[in-house]
Amino acid sequence: VSELDTDMDYTCISDYRREKLKKLKGDNKKMSLGVELLLTYAIEKYYPDIEFPLLFTQNEHGKPAIKDTDIYFNLAHSSNVSVCAIADSPVGVDVESKYRVSDAVKKRCFTQNEYDSEFYHIWTRKEAVSKAEGSGISLGFDTFSVLDDDVVIDKIKYRLTSFDASLNDVYISLCLQS
Repeated sequence: VSELDTDMDYTCISDYRREKLKKLKGDNKKMSLGVELLLTYAIEKYYPDIEFPLLFTQNEHGKPAIKDTDIYFNLAHSSNVSVCAIADSPVGVDVESKYRVSDAVKKRCFTQNEYDSEFYHIWTRKEAVSKAEGSGISLGFDTFSVLDDDVVIDKIKYRLTSFDASLNDVYISLCLQS
């Protein structure tokens, strides 16, 4: 995404993204643009009947959805990496670039069993679950464990998978409601 021109008129991006871009600067602006371009590419490839630009709605927690479709998606970015996931059921994805994390953050967000685990592996999994569930961080990261690939929240089952991308110490996790 570092090569994206944020001043170019991208006719395929949504009004929702245009409004977000107005509030951002520098690399954050490129990351935000990059994730929507990924989403546009994925929708064009797998759902060719969808018209552009996309129209979005949001749930009560602010999670966007494509209006009047049964297409679920989630976007994430960190450092110079953007990711997009699309599915036919609720989906969450997270990407994090490795940096130093305080013990206070671990204590606040991890269950006791997770505390000694690799931070980025656990963090991206928790983010992916909370995004698939739809509440985001308000779900309470210390209320569920992601040590197993199956997570149940409010009697709904979610399936997790993680990728340890060696490129730039990037960690990616994907969660799908099953």
